[in-house]
Amino acid sequence: MNQEALKAEFAESFALYGDAIFRFCIVKVTNREQAEDMTQEVFMRYWQYLRDGKEMTNTRSFLYTIANNLAKDWYKKKKSTSLDDRLEAGDESVLRSDDTSQELLAEYARVLDVIADMEEGDRTVLLLKYVDGLPPRDIAEILGETANAISVRINRAETRLQGKFEPPHHETK
Repeated sequence: MNQEALKAEFAESFALYGDAIFRFCIVKVTNREQAEDMTQEVFMRYWQYLRDGKEMTNTRSFLYTIANNLAKDWYKKKKSTSLDDRLEAGDESVLRSDDTSQELLAEYARVLDVIADMEEGDRTVLLLKYVDGLPPRDIAEILGETANAISVRINRAETRLQGKFEPPHHETK
């Protein structure tokens, strides 16, 4: 593939997936600057992959796999500050949106905080499904598992998440 074709493919992929990869990164690391750096690194690696002439069957899965691996590496190097701590400290830049109501923003932050406190496997599949809108087949490819295993993990993670929002059941006499 010639240089112009590579540039066109890269630009198209960035236009299609850049925002989603950034959202995935920011939810994983809850740090805007770090998420920007990670997103840049994802696309730098993607560009190198294209330049090396390697064949790619699913660009979106490839990009998410890189982002997921970068997030894992980042967590190994540094323990992240919880979203709740950041919000209590007044740092709402992670979630700021001009057209989002304060109520919706607060609920979104609450859900993300609960997800952030969940086990890593649950957190990853929930974020990929609900934040990034990926189907189980694509999540399976990113995580190197079968689509059936991912569907089961999503179902179990959803059940655990739902349990964190439901009031405890009390028997009355």
